[in-house]
Amino acid sequence: MAQRLVQKVPAPALPTPKKGPVKQYLDDLNNILRLFFNLLSSAVNSVVGEYGGRFIEAPNAKFFSTVDQTASVINTAYALQFENTYLGEAISIAGTQITPLYSGVYNFELSVELTSGSASSKELSFWVRRSGVDIANTARLHVVAGSGGVDNFEYSFTLDLTAGQYVELMWATDDLDITVDYQAAASPRPAVPSTLLTVVFVSAVPETLPTP
Repeated sequence: MAQRLVQKVPAPALPTPKKGPVKQYLDDLNNILRLFFNLLSSAVNSVVGEYGGRFIEAPNAKFFSTVDQTASVINTAYALQFENTYLGEAISIAGTQITPLYSGVYNFELSVELTSGSASSKELSFWVRRSGVDIANTARLHVVAGSGGVDNFEYSFTLDLTAGQYVELMWATDDLDITVDYQAAASPRPAVPSTLLTVVFVSAVPETLPTP
C-alpha cells in the first residue's frame, strides 16, 4: 500500500451546551454541525484512504477514427482525424481540434495504423500543433517500407493547455503511397481504428509555463 501523504480528518468534538434558555437551539445546532462534519470527514477519509483515487473525477477522453486517411500532396501538413468519441469527460473534439474544458497539464497517447502500398521506403513526420501554432521539438520521424506492409506508430507526450486552447496532431509524408488505415472487424478480432487517441488530465498548470 502506498504511503499516505494526507492525514485522515477526525470528526470534531463539539461542546455540550449548559442548561439555559438557548440550550434547545444549541442542541439542534450541534446535532446539525455534527452530522455535517461526520459526512465531511467520511468523504475526505474515503479519498485519502487506500485506493482513494477511485473516487476522484478527472478530465479524460478517448477519440478514434474509422476512416482511411491519406495525403494528397507530399511534404504537406495534414491534421489527423478522430471523428468518434468513446470517452469525453471535460475534453471535447470538433473536427480535428481537441479542446479541454479546464486548464491543466494533459497526457496524450496516440496510436496510428499505417499501410504501405509500394515497396519504396516512406518517411512520415508527426508533430503537435497548439491553437494553430506548431510546438517546437515535438516532431517524430517514422519510416515505413514494403508493399502491403502494416505498421503502427505510437507517440506519448504531455502538454500544458489553458482553457480554450486546442490541440491538433499533424502528419506529413514524402510518399503518397501510404495510408493511415482503418481495418474492419474480421473474426476473431474487432475493428482496427486508423487513429486512436487517449487524453488524461495530469496536474494543474505550473506557475511558470515552459517555453514552447
